[in-house]
Amino acid sequence: MKKFSVFQRSVLLDGTPGEVYAFHEDPRNIPKISPPSLKVKRVECLVPARAGEAFRLSVSQFGLPLEWFGVWEEASPHSRLVDGARKSPFKHWRHQHLFTPSGAGTLMTDRVEYSMPFGIVGKLLDVTVMKMVFFLMFQARHAATRAYFAKKD
Repeated sequence: MKKFSVFQRSVLLDGTPGEVYAFHEDPRNIPKISPPSLKVKRVECLVPARAGEAFRLSVSQFGLPLEWFGVWEEASPHSRLVDGARKSPFKHWRHQHLFTPSGAGTLMTDRVEYSMPFGIVGKLLDVTVMKMVFFLMFQARHAATRAYFAKKD
């Protein structure tokens, strides 16, 4: 039986893998790319990201206050950044940011492994609501990230 669900989406950005990596290793940049439904209230982190270091976010999603305690599981500059959640709305959360050179830019891929809490209710939410929530959230995040890197020139 599958232990978690996977959501994956990629975007081509006008920046080097190093530039795109540096932007994503700093959680203080989250408000710059968050959709309107996500309000970032506080970010506590160290930069640059290092495997094993923690970060904390206080946010509200759709008006619901949420605390997020994350840990950088992997930090390979210019290529891969992976965060896991120690406390979040999810039973399991692992978010890989993959940075691949592509022409004059970078193909960034977000791969999220997650599982919902609340047993069968969580599974029903996953197959009905969460796929759309992730799609819309990452569509907005990628559009904002693309716009951010287009303006850096």
